[in-house]
Amino acid sequence: MKRTLTALAMLGTLAAAGCSSASGSTGDTLRFAAVPVEQNIDPTAEYKDIIALIEKNTGMKVEFVRSTDYNAVIEGMVSGKIDLAEFGPLSYVLAKSNGAKIIPIASMVEKGGQPTYQSFGVVPANSEITGIDGFKGAKVCFVDPGSTSGYLFPSQGLMGAGIDPKTGIDAVMAGGHDNSVLSVAAGKCEAGFAENAMVEHILIDKGKLRPGQVKVVWKSAPIPMSPVAMRDELPADLKAKLTRTFTQDATKDRLVQLGICKDAASCRVTADPSIWGFQPVTDATFNPVRQVCAATRNEKCSKA
Repeated sequence: MKRTLTALAMLGTLAAAGCSSASGSTGDTLRFAAVPVEQNIDPTAEYKDIIALIEKNTGMKVEFVRSTDYNAVIEGMVSGKIDLAEFGPLSYVLAKSNGAKIIPIASMVEKGGQPTYQSFGVVPANSEITGIDGFKGAKVCFVDPGSTSGYLFPSQGLMGAGIDPKTGIDAVMAGGHDNSVLSVAAGKCEAGFAENAMVEHILIDKGKLRPGQVKVVWKSAPIPMSPVAMRDELPADLKAKLTRTFTQDATKDRLVQLGICKDAASCRVTADPSIWGFQPVTDATFNPVRQVCAATRNEKCSKA
């Protein structure tokens, strides 16, 4: 993966935030970042409960590093400027393939749900498009080239329909799952892709999208849920504490027991309010993403 100007510019932002060039963790501070799912939210507020849990279990101060770009989080981990990050499945794979010395700890899960999610292809409610084959020649919104459900799996879907993701459509990078869906609803894009939760309930619950305003005409195969990963070079005792934090304590029910949240309804373990907690994963959990990378011959999946 080539280091884009956007990524380098964001690294400058990370440095300005106080990240040292040698490593992210400095003294008693742990630097935590997340890939953007929505563009118009304050991520610090969304992650305040999980930050409180990390601080309680590690005894360290957590500095949330705000990013608006997938590449910035990937590059931050590769360069060691970030200690802990919540990735998308593809951005995790990209970070690993480009030299990030990281260990996946756990991935998100809904209570009683499956450890997978899907990419949805959507069109305006009044569109005549009935399937992904109808996206040919259309203006299509993606999320980001580093997004699993907002770019990689959609690319595979388009190719399966005989459409080249680069030349067979007019591609637009919306920058967030919310922007992709809302652009379709507003008629700015004739079709678009986003994670299923953004279409099914997140935007509707926030009053940004009316039920039935867009229709789903394509669904991907199951995708491994987004992981949290830590730098392998962190001290062993700190890595053990972080592992215990995410595999044992990072659920809404447990956060209530610990007094961090008043109740499960108000608790957040990530930016998606439907996520209940985390479950242990290994690097092999994300092999399905690597397989789609190989099938689509996505150049971003290759080492720099």
